[in-house]
Amino acid sequence: MRQSKIENVLAWIVKCGLWAIPFLPLYVSGSMLFPFITGKNFAFRIAVEIIFALWVGLAVARPEYRPKLTSIFKTVTVFVAIIFFADLLGLHPYRSFFSNYERMEGFMMLGHLYLYFIVLVSVFKSRRDWLVFFHSSLAASLIVSFIALQQKLGYRVSLQGGYRVDSTIGNPAYLAAYLLFHVWFLLLLIYGFRKNIALVFFYVLALFFELAIIYFTATRGVVLALAAAAILFAFLIVLFWDRIFPLVKSRRKWAIAALVIIILMPLFFWMIRGTAFVRSTPALKRLTNYSLSERTIQSRFMIWKMSAKAVMERPILGWGQENYYLVFQKYYNPGLYSQEPWFDRSHNVFFDWAVHGGILGLLSYLSIFAAALWGIVRGMRRNLFATWQGLVIIVLLVSYFFQNLFVFDNLNTYILFFAVLAYIEYILSFGTAKPTEKKINKPGFALPVFVVLFGLMAAITGGYFLNLKPIKESKALIQVLKIYGAPDLKMSQLMDAYQKALSFRSFGDTEVREQLANMARGVLDDSRFTPDEKKKFMEFAIDELKKETSYPAKDVKHLLFLGSLMNRAVLLNPAYAVESEIALQEAARLSPTKQPVYFELAQFYLSTGNIEKAAESLETAWKLDKSYGEAAANLWFAGVLAKKPEIVAEVKTRFSLDNLSENNLLKIGAAYQRVGDYASAFEVYERLVKIAPQNAAYRAVFAALLAINGRIDEARSEAEEAARLDPVYQEEAGRFIKSLKQK
Repeated sequence: MRQSKIENVLAWIVKCGLWAIPFLPLYVSGSMLFPFITGKNFAFRIAVEIIFALWVGLAVARPEYRPKLTSIFKTVTVFVAIIFFADLLGLHPYRSFFSNYERMEGFMMLGHLYLYFIVLVSVFKSRRDWLVFFHSSLAASLIVSFIALQQKLGYRVSLQGGYRVDSTIGNPAYLAAYLLFHVWFLLLLIYGFRKNIALVFFYVLALFFELAIIYFTATRGVVLALAAAAILFAFLIVLFWDRIFPLVKSRRKWAIAALVIIILMPLFFWMIRGTAFVRSTPALKRLTNYSLSERTIQSRFMIWKMSAKAVMERPILGWGQENYYLVFQKYYNPGLYSQEPWFDRSHNVFFDWAVHGGILGLLSYLSIFAAALWGIVRGMRRNLFATWQGLVIIVLLVSYFFQNLFVFDNLNTYILFFAVLAYIEYILSFGTAKPTEKKINKPGFALPVFVVLFGLMAAITGGYFLNLKPIKESKALIQVLKIYGAPDLKMSQLMDAYQKALSFRSFGDTEVREQLANMARGVLDDSRFTPDEKKKFMEFAIDELKKETSYPAKDVKHLLFLGSLMNRAVLLNPAYAVESEIALQEAARLSPTKQPVYFELAQFYLSTGNIEKAAESLETAWKLDKSYGEAAANLWFAGVLAKKPEIVAEVKTRFSLDNLSENNLLKIGAAYQRVGDYASAFEVYERLVKIAPQNAAYRAVFAALLAINGRIDEARSEAEEAARLDPVYQEEAGRFIKSLKQK
């Protein structure tokens, strides 16, 4: 009796833990870096480790708490096993297993999701268990949606900014994908409680509320998925009308009419996309703006082509999770210059898993969907699934997969996806359960208790290294970033804070070193520190970046950080000149088509006075994609300094001063002045004054160039305008005007 009570308590604790997990999307950790990601993931890992340890004791004590080797369970297990070996045999196994703070994925996430799935399929054995789970998830999603509504109404600020909401998820696309699941959960609940009018009314209100929030995210992938899923769902209802509504078979025409309307609605919005109403509504404008020539869509095609090349290179087990940076730098398409500088995902579920786990990884992932869909169809034939229930889950899986063609998963959606798989297993288990033919001897009281205690000790011990240390490192890094803004900061405090963060020696070291590199650039110009202190800090930062670039699978981003820092620190230590060139040439070897590598290499050559080689590097960068304005301006600048008019003339065939940004014009104008070509400098500053007429500094230089060209009256007028715009120039302008009178 005593043993039975303890087993029941364990089962209750495990279930409560599983019911609590859907509330994790609400958790935002302000004390850690990437607060919308790190806190949720660490909390999930810790919760799963504890729950799993308790479940093992239950599984030892009671056979009914052990998972069945069904087709879905087998496919999920095979998928996890293949990705494990892909990560282990990949180019950077450590990164594949532990990921980083920004993503918190890798095998650490997948492994914990697998443990979570095992416990779900083993413990949730009743309709009540699943109803509590779905209502817990619904409650959490409504709170998340309410916070998003507050953002829309201006009571809260979204991380994304602008008109798109992101709530506690921290990203509009992630939020929309998370709510997508609940659209279908609500349809399941509406059907399950169809005889309770009050509950149905509540569910319908919740459904429209969450659809509205999806609209406010302005996430095109999810909206497209919803539109396609709605058409599919309406078609399936027409097809199975007699089975769903046997008492009103004659009203199938209603479903046909609904199907026609659902098909016409996207066409209607497409037809009115150019109207003033749509163009004045930011979310609607974004949702109706689809063009293959659009920059974002074009970038997706480029990334997918890069991913395809990567799959061809390592087709069997791929590159391992979190190693997409190697693909990105090796096969980088120069046409991506206008996008974010570093991608770590393919942004497509096919290519992501093909790159992460090769063809085997992709096929094993797809087999999960195949097993789930076939299980539902088989369950509908055997009346294990009500027709409505089966169709809703089929469409849920289809819509989830469809939206993943444009984005990638995260913890919030993974939790729900594995829960849906476990729910399908639960429904099918009614038809696959077989009566026990012989009595199974249960182990004694001692063994389950020992297993639970051992599991908890293992969870605590492993959790210290896998969870607590990186949590502490993240919090320590936040403290570093906070103290840096203190006006009375001492260098010893800053160094100690960084050393404390790095003392935890976890996967967070990479993020600490990246932040260290960013901060080091500012330290050189910081008046709070002496030259010796700056030198000491730069040496510390460079030494740490050398550690980060010591891995065989080098990250070009870190080589650029290292080369850039050593470029800045050459005056403090001349020996850095040689090391900087080596690091940057290594970066160019690893990523020969990435323009910023050549920009930094050119900066090194300019700082060492080798203008010829700087021009060569920048010419290489520009020829990679001649539509890149920054590359054109840099080459123009180098051509002027190298006194190579043929280079400047070639750039001018594609770009004029009118095509260049203000910063690039300044750079080119300074180069012309440096070589004494004042006529060309005059043209540059004439353009600068035109685009920034309120800038006194531009007018002051323009006045001087006018005087050099003999246009005295205009020079006087510009000098007077500069003094009027900024009193700082009054004295200088007075002297300048006086000198003009003497000419």
